[in-house]
Amino acid sequence: MGTEVLLTNYNFAVQIELSGLGGDEGLALGARGAFSEVSGLEITLEPVTFREGGYNRGVRQLVGKTTNPPLVLKRGLSLDPAFWTWVQHCLNGTFPLPYVAGTVRVYQAGGAAAPAGVWRFENGIVNKVKAADLNAAAGREVPLEELHIVHEGLSREPQGEPA
Repeated sequence: MGTEVLLTNYNFAVQIELSGLGGDEGLALGARGAFSEVSGLEITLEPVTFREGGYNRGVRQLVGKTTNPPLVLKRGLSLDPAFWTWVQHCLNGTFPLPYVAGTVRVYQAGGAAAPAGVWRFENGIVNKVKAADLNAAAGREVPLEELHIVHEGLSREPQGEPA
């Protein structure tokens, strides 16, 4: 079952590859997963106020530290063994840490071939994995309930210019 089949039920695809800081050799070709919900696509710039002499309209606002919350991928699936090897190395505390980079591709409903948006994260590691609850009476379609990835930077890749 490839990612193409998964995208008929999901709207997001995540690809993870080696980071510049090193990483797991199994991720050299990229690991994939599909998820029904992605949160944490957020960048917060901390404002720094500065009183400038002679400027009487108030304080100047400067840009300070940038923070990124963890990416939270919910209700998903990955059949790629490299993906699970990376998760296990993060959880084991393998040294050096298996930092990765990755993309979150957002697809429009209806299975459009080109992504509507692409987000890129850098130097990420897993800090939480939650499997789906097991219940024999009610079947679950997703084996992975939540995956949290902490990272050092998030950016939005530019799309083609409108005609």
